[in-house]
Amino acid sequence: MATKIPDSAKHDVVQVKNPRSGHYVKIDRTEGKIVSHKKSEGQYKNIPVARKKK
Repeated sequence: MATKIPDSAKHDVVQVKNPRSGHYVKIDRTEGKIVSHKKSEGQYKNIPVARKKK
C-alpha cells in the first residue's frame, strides 16, 4: 500500500505572528513564499512556530 506524505513533510512550513494584525501566517521556507494567513485568532495546529535565531 502506498502511504500519503503530508504537505508539511514535502515542504518546510512554519508559522509566524504578524505584528500588525496579530494573526498567524504560514510560510514555506523552501520556496520563501507565504502559503496562507489566518483570519481568526490563535495558531495553526500541527505547524511549528518559527523562532528568531540568537
